Amino acid sequence: MTSVENDESGQKHESGSSGFGSSEFGGDLTPPDHYDPFETSRPIPRPTDTGPIEPLLIPSNNGAELNATPLVKVPFWDRPKPKKDWYWFLGRLGSSLITLGLLMFLFVGYQLWGTGIEEAQSQNKLENRFSEIAILSSATSSTSLAPSNSEPPVTTTLAPPEPIVVNEGDPIAIIDMPTIGVTKYVVAGVQTADLKKGPGHYPGTPFPGELGNASIAGHRTTYGEPFRHLDDLNLGDPIIITDLLGRQFTYLVTNQQVVGATDSWVVATTDRNKAILTLTTCHPEFSAKQRLIISAELDLTQSDIATSPAAMYADEVVDTTTVPSTEVVTSEVAETTTVPAIIVDESNNSESADALSRGWFSDLSAIPQTLLWGLLELLVVMGAWQVAKKYRNRIIGTAVGFIPFFIVLYFVFQNVNRLLPPNL
Repeated sequence: MTSVENDESGQKHESGSSGFGSSEFGGDLTPPDHYDPFETSRPIPRPTDTGPIEPLLIPSNNGAELNATPLVKVPFWDRPKPKKDWYWFLGRLGSSLITLGLLMFLFVGYQLWGTGIEEAQSQNKLENRFSEIAILSSATSSTSLAPSNSEPPVTTTLAPPEPIVVNEGDPIAIIDMPTIGVTKYVVAGVQTADLKKGPGHYPGTPFPGELGNASIAGHRTTYGEPFRHLDDLNLGDPIIITDLLGRQFTYLVTNQQVVGATDSWVVATTDRNKAILTLTTCHPEFSAKQRLIISAELDLTQSDIATSPAAMYADEVVDTTTVPSTEVVTSEVAETTTVPAIIVDESNNSESADALSRGWFSDLSAIPQTLLWGLLELLVVMGAWQVAKKYRNRIIGTAVGFIPFFIVLYFVFQNVNRLLPPNL
């Protein structure tokens, strides 16, 4: 409330009961211009469309903008090096573990799908090779007609064809399992390199169609996983084998069992009077702890007769000469000769046993190649980093090193996989 008073000189003065400037508070209490108890003049960062973050200046009490230092983002390449303390070590350790986890994830993808691409390419090559070396006709007999002077007919009996000499890795047959929808070319041998191409025939065991136990191994989870669903075969299901001579042999499943990883007796012949087919693969899936065994017996009513072996391993070749014979028959009907079935000597099954018991680092020749490709991968990463540093742009460095990185990484994985147990 304001009152008007007259002083001794007669002049009028207004006085208030309270407020800044009142004499009862002992002087002028008006706050200065820089007074800012709630810090409302502090710059507030705001993003811009065309440049770095700029501060938003709030007017002060007197209406003037304060001179504040803008908050500027330091470019990646201009940042000072961090102090190598405990926190720096933990950060590097975490980054390394994340990188290692990503590489392991990529390696699993390579095993599941990358190896399948390799197997598909190998199967295409085997198809062409099989067509080149296959003989589509077996031994036949031709009888000439008797001449008009009634001379005895002359019958010429052709000798069985010579076995085709094959090396490990060459195609020897086609296996067809219609129940599980699998048709693959079978190669000679069960070495790691052989099984990458497709199912492999155990050296030292008979070839399909012959008396004895013809044995074939195949991968279950990698390299095309030809035997992935082998456990879905039921008793009586057919397994059809076509050899290099074009002969077809139909086997019917008779047994399914699981044995230990070192039980090589499953590929040995126990009855030389029967033609048996044995298929082996790892069990359970994604593990090499045991072996799944499928046994089948030749169905003579649906199969051709194997009068001679279709193929022979190069290290088993012996110098033999076959002389065709000409037989003169006095009657008009040629005599029939019964040819005994082929029996293969299985005195040496050491390689078959090794194929079932290989473990870690079984292929030591892969170690130097793994180190070499790993070093090359490191050089690719360092080169991409130098490009990014030169142009001060990590996107450019990533674009330059992206394709070379994954190409080299593919070969790194390929050689690392050779050091692992053969997960058939």
